[in-house]
Amino acid sequence: MLRAALLLLLGIVLLIAKGVGLFDHLKAPPALEAFNAAPAARGRAERVQPAAVVALAPLAVSIPIVERPGSDSDGYPLSYVDKAALRSLLARAKYRELSDYFEQFQREFEADFRHEYFVIDSAEAFETAELELGPELDAWLAATPDSFAPYLARGSHRFAAGVAGRGFELADKTHPDNFHAMDLAFDPAWSDLEQALRKKPRAIAALRYELRIAIIGSDHQDDFLPLARRGAAMCPGCFQFQMSYQVGLQPRWHGSYEAMAAAAHAVNRSLNSRFRLLAGYADIDRANVARRKDDLDVALKYAEQACALGDNADFLLEKAYIFFAKDDTTGAARVLTRALALRPNRADLMFERADAYSRPKSRDWQAAYADVSQALRISPASLEAHDTVPEVARGLTVSGWEAHQRGDELSAIRLLDEASELSPSSDLEARRTAVLTAGFHGTEPEIAALTSAANAAPHDFYAHERLDYALSTLRDWNRIAAMWAAFIAENPEDGRAHYELGGTFENQGLLAAAKAEAQRGCELGVSASCAQARLH
Repeated sequence: MLRAALLLLLGIVLLIAKGVGLFDHLKAPPALEAFNAAPAARGRAERVQPAAVVALAPLAVSIPIVERPGSDSDGYPLSYVDKAALRSLLARAKYRELSDYFEQFQREFEADFRHEYFVIDSAEAFETAELELGPELDAWLAATPDSFAPYLARGSHRFAAGVAGRGFELADKTHPDNFHAMDLAFDPAWSDLEQALRKKPRAIAALRYELRIAIIGSDHQDDFLPLARRGAAMCPGCFQFQMSYQVGLQPRWHGSYEAMAAAAHAVNRSLNSRFRLLAGYADIDRANVARRKDDLDVALKYAEQACALGDNADFLLEKAYIFFAKDDTTGAARVLTRALALRPNRADLMFERADAYSRPKSRDWQAAYADVSQALRISPASLEAHDTVPEVARGLTVSGWEAHQRGDELSAIRLLDEASELSPSSDLEARRTAVLTAGFHGTEPEIAALTSAANAAPHDFYAHERLDYALSTLRDWNRIAAMWAAFIAENPEDGRAHYELGGTFENQGLLAAAKAEAQRGCELGVSASCAQARLH
């Protein structure tokens, strides 16, 4: 069966008005029509689309924590929240489980502030702007309205929508409409976060989002310092909140380097030894400013000063950016690997390391694909996703074709399959067809030989796929369907086979059966099958 090219036509209208579309599923008022049609709106629309559609993480059967025994030198657990598993629970409508997990993480935090990352990371699992996430979060809230959890998660999503509305350029390069879009999205985000705090007064994750809105939004500027004081009183030992306060005190926002130093000095380090790292955020911002001016030696000096204070993923990320600017991609990959050892569930670090693996001096397309695939399950609409996914897909395509040209057909198919997972296209489909039909001329003896090879290898997917492609030249859909049904009987958990059977059913006009097989393939981790299911 020839795969249909999966060119997803995702909706791209950015619904940004208060109480509109993304937020309450109401029609945009006429006064906003011109605003939504302005040139700046096209950029906003692109920023709320996923860079690729990928399969969900396996459904969690227990608490979504990746267990790593022990604690670090500051007493923080090494175990961490599985963000992809949380998003999988939401997509599969496991609302009560989600709320229960959030409530458990919050209880653990209230008992020991060193569990702060569990509840903050749970909220950040939904800090992504794709439009389709909104209705899922609404359904979660409707199912468990008494919990703070869906309000926190939806506030996180709406915060991301505001950031996407603004864009990622410096202020002097940002269209005024984009600032307006940001504030329109931040308004319902703030309402959600307030609801979360009413239901859970010590929800530090919600208060931290409010602080972040006060840093960059227009409507809550005066709340910045009161929120900072409130957070310090709510959790005097919390590092993540103090880190966000440091960001807000940067010269470009609400303060100065002197103010950052004073705040870093004012905290009680006896409460949390990790507070020693706060002083590094001023150095990291200085490094960022120097890097943007191409003064890379000065930038590296400041980054090294920050890193000398101790291990910190934020410091290492800035150091990686400097290495990128110096064309030292090996160095960038090295420090990003260290950062991911510290914070394994951060999608931005995964995307950046995939970028490092994509560059000539440290090229490793398989490693890049592994990072991108994992990161897309957490943050599919991020700036890093849109920057990195196309490059990795192109690299896999070129590598796959090179493997075909040297006769390594198994490697060729694997690489081209991975490319099509990230960026399906008619060109990729043509290349896959060329690989799978290499040396095939459509004769009965050839089909007999392929049939014999498939029968002799009941667990070899590619042997069956070669026969599929041969039979598809004869449009023998019944025989293809029977072949895949027999293969699935032997290999029920092979999502690729369900995807292929679904395509065969589609060619037979059996659309309900095609959708069911595509959904099953998606459940088993085949991203292309997820995209196919969404088209039915």
